[in-house]
Amino acid sequence: MHELAAAQDVVKAALAAAEAEGAQRIVAIALKVGSHYGADQMRELIAMEAAGTIAEGARLDIEPVAGPDIRVESIEIE
Repeated sequence: MHELAAAQDVVKAALAAAEAEGAQRIVAIALKVGSHYGADQMRELIAMEAAGTIAEGARLDIEPVAGPDIRVESIEIE
């Protein structure tokens, strides 16, 4: 269940950053995902959480890293 909370946090962080920039759409989100998370599962959960927002359909660039953390590295906006 911690994957769902992490996915929610990723989407919230991306939306907040995009809103601060006045973005109309999030094109891509780059993440570093620790080994405690499954990349495929995170991809699905983030897509689910992004549905109906300006992040819907955004490309997810996921880089697996050692450790327990998940971090938004960057977002691409329009």
